[in-house]
Amino acid sequence: MVEKIIFDSDKCTMCGKCIEICPGNALEMGDNAPRLINSELCSLCGVCEDQCPVGAITIPSKPAAVYQATIITGDPGIVEVSEKIASLLDLKKMPVGVKLLNQQESPSPGFRKVDIPLRHCVSVHMASLGASLYLPGEMHACSAAKAALGIAELPEKVKSGKVPYMHGLAASEKIAARIMEEVPKLEPGSTGGTLVAPLKSFGDAPDVVIITCLPKQAMWIANSLLYSTGGPRITANFAGMQASCGDVTTIPLKTGKVNFSLGCYGCRSAGKLRDEEMYVGIPWSMIHSVVGGLIGLRKAMGKLEARIQS
Repeated sequence: MVEKIIFDSDKCTMCGKCIEICPGNALEMGDNAPRLINSELCSLCGVCEDQCPVGAITIPSKPAAVYQATIITGDPGIVEVSEKIASLLDLKKMPVGVKLLNQQESPSPGFRKVDIPLRHCVSVHMASLGASLYLPGEMHACSAAKAALGIAELPEKVKSGKVPYMHGLAASEKIAARIMEEVPKLEPGSTGGTLVAPLKSFGDAPDVVIITCLPKQAMWIANSLLYSTGGPRITANFAGMQASCGDVTTIPLKTGKVNFSLGCYGCRSAGKLRDEEMYVGIPWSMIHSVVGGLIGLRKAMGKLEARIQS
């Protein structure tokens, strides 16, 4: 049986940082290296592996090649919207739909239930490559994303600022606590799980569409919002923290408005967001306005080619 976490006692300096930074308090110091005291407390979030200063920790369960199932064919109207967006913007990754399920809802047929914990940003990345995933709340690995998505409260070590401060993401624990307080969040317990898949896999409308794109492509999305009305100017709400969850899932869902995000540390490491890429989150209620604006702009200065018929 593969161990959940492997500690290399030859490399380990017994500094204890992994124990201090673990959001779930799942580790304790052993004779020659830290050890996992309760497997159920470990969500495989990867914080200990990321932050070990000597590279003594390995998490064998990597999701990179898992769940790459055949894409489900969804509602024809939703498929058409997905294809128009991808074509008009010349996207390299598929538009991704995200649907938040309440505690009583069941996943749609065809969505594969994950059996190893994943971060929300990882599921978004995998969906952009073709995976159709169902993540029950307990299979969400990132505690900050769970809070943003309304799955659970922030763990105390994260809420207090201790964990993000140890990450080096703030000048003090007090400042880190303020950062975590201001992360956009849904009501704890309001979400029981998430469906994350290529937009074209949804039979019913998702809550939010996430576009992974280049800044130039995001610019055209911004222009599409102004095409019919001329305004108002776009206001983006982001902080370089909790990008795929807070910035482009929760904010569009709460505000009903399109939001732009430059990504965050977690998205660019675990979520494989490339240096040149960013996110755009579009609430489903706005998707037809975006598509209509892109169609109207398609001949603008020759920048958007007429790839589809209006």
